Amino acid sequence: MKRIIILTLLLFPFILVCSQGKYHIKGILNNDYNGKYVKLFQFQGDTLITSIDSAKVQKGKFSFKGKANVDEFAIVTIGKYPYVKSVEVVLEEGDIRVYMDTAFVASGTYLNDLHNSLNTEVERLGKVWYDLMIKGDTINIERDKAHDNYQKFIYNVTIENRLNLVGRRFIADNKSAIWPLENLVKLHEKLETLQKNNSLVTQADIKEFKERLDKQAAFTKKHANMVNTQYLDFVLQDTLGIQRSISEYVGKSRLLFIDFWASWCGPCRADIPHLKKVYEKYKDKGLNVLAISFDSNKASWKSALRKLEMPWEQLIESNGTDSDLAKAYQIYGIPYGILLDSKGTIIAVDLRAQSLEDVLLKEGLK
Repeated sequence: MKRIIILTLLLFPFILVCSQGKYHIKGILNNDYNGKYVKLFQFQGDTLITSIDSAKVQKGKFSFKGKANVDEFAIVTIGKYPYVKSVEVVLEEGDIRVYMDTAFVASGTYLNDLHNSLNTEVERLGKVWYDLMIKGDTINIERDKAHDNYQKFIYNVTIENRLNLVGRRFIADNKSAIWPLENLVKLHEKLETLQKNNSLVTQADIKEFKERLDKQAAFTKKHANMVNTQYLDFVLQDTLGIQRSISEYVGKSRLLFIDFWASWCGPCRADIPHLKKVYEKYKDKGLNVLAISFDSNKASWKSALRKLEMPWEQLIESNGTDSDLAKAYQIYGIPYGILLDSKGTIIAVDLRAQSLEDVLLKEGLK
């Protein structure tokens, strides 16, 4: 017995070393997947697959074990396109829970939990800012504060987590949301101070940002050139499939707001409740609204119309945002609205609900 104890003590360091650096994924799936195989893909860079493992689902559970690797994200996936379920996971040492049932998340280790918490918080802060931005009765100070909180969070997370996989992914996913350009330059300079020739925010990113600003300025100039010009007429379809011209709606009211949107456009749908309020407030004072959708799928369009219950006329341009209509009106993104007077002259462009009301007040609709 004494010899066994001594042998165990001699082997203990070896056992300890062998147990370190391993991950153990314990997955949960719907029982409908019992008997099917879950796959684990490991990557090098964005596309190069370095290894593939598989595990059979039994009683709604599956398991993977292997050597820890915190240099790249891996993906746990099941199903065939387009019915695929997948979860990103950091193959970090320890027990990792992968949920692919009601939730789709990996947790249980530091980096996986960090990945979840950062994404959840940046989405929350971004939503707070966006909701205030499209809300018509919001004070500017509130919107600015929400945007400042959003920007500070991205900045601080980048600085604090620049050396780990989750931090690198976070800034890659969110640096395009940093605004204005001065904030991106500030972040680049700070990262350069901490780590020379950093690869997170580079001079190339700053150059791309500037090019984006130049394009926006060009778009703004094109839009501005449309003001005080006549609207362009197009033949579209209404909800019954009948051909209708935009001209049929021009001149029937003091002002006509044309709202270009689509059922697949989240910001468009988010703006509609606010547009309804503006319409109800000003419809008896001379405002009418015409919605033109860029849906290519008429079924999706009609389904959205039933849910959104917009009390104004609806037309569809089924050729989408690549149509002659979109090009003629210089529409590069939606939602996008233009305001016409009774003679069909464009008096304002690039409007949403809040900016529309500002123009209406200038036009004397009180």
